[in-house]
Amino acid sequence: MSTTLRNEFFGPYKLIRELGQAHGASRFIVLCSRTDTNYVLYRFASTPSHSERRAKFNHLLKLTTLDHSHILALQSVTYDDHGRLCVITPYTGNHDGLVSLDDLVAQRSGKIGIIESARAIEHLLGASKYAHSRNLYHGTIDQSDILIDRYGCLQIQLYGYQPNSQSREQSPVQQTMTAADEVRSIVQTGYYMLTGLRSSADRIPPSRVIKKLDKAWDTWFEIGLDPIDGFENIDHAINALPTNPSCHKWLTRNASVRPQVHIGSMLRRFRTPASQTTR
Repeated sequence: MSTTLRNEFFGPYKLIRELGQAHGASRFIVLCSRTDTNYVLYRFASTPSHSERRAKFNHLLKLTTLDHSHILALQSVTYDDHGRLCVITPYTGNHDGLVSLDDLVAQRSGKIGIIESARAIEHLLGASKYAHSRNLYHGTIDQSDILIDRYGCLQIQLYGYQPNSQSREQSPVQQTMTAADEVRSIVQTGYYMLTGLRSSADRIPPSRVIKKLDKAWDTWFEIGLDPIDGFENIDHAINALPTNPSCHKWLTRNASVRPQVHIGSMLRRFRTPASQTTR
């Protein structure tokens, strides 16, 4: 352990150990001298542009308003003496360090049980629904950003923070696309937890991998992983979950209730510059 690091302070927090990087920030376990409690410090590199620094600060400050059991809380946002943006969050790890969903799946020999996977999917969708109701979106959620605490609770780190995009307000069309990408990434994570396989165009239905699995899961993943349509919205994904007794009336695509702007925005993803110039 580096003595230099142990002697480094950020306000009342003493830096203990490095934890790698996330979203362009260096992470450290820190010990608060006031409470004798461990936290995590996210320290971003210095930004020369004053306007960009202000935009990042304001955006992260907005994210501190998120209060959900499956979104990692941002407890403070400030700058250090070197002008580096710093964020303090609770420490969710154990004596070995932080545990991500990828780490947990590896510890479980490649996949998690049906009950645990279904609960994790519900937790992640619930967190997204909560954030979306406050007009905050994350987009694709990487499995390395899903942290597991010592009680098995999932928490998404730095939800809503995407480097180089936080200074721009999203239009309704962009919000719809971002929300769709977010839901699809949660479905992909669920498929990986349940089967231990990465989703692809020729993916295997989960019921062929797991004995006695309700085939409603096959339909749920088929809809959720569709690269064009997917679920109509996050409520559709939640209501269609096979853990819902009335899921079967939701396990269908109903194009009549999908906003036309969503269809257009999804199709624009597959346009090439050449196709646009021939219009």
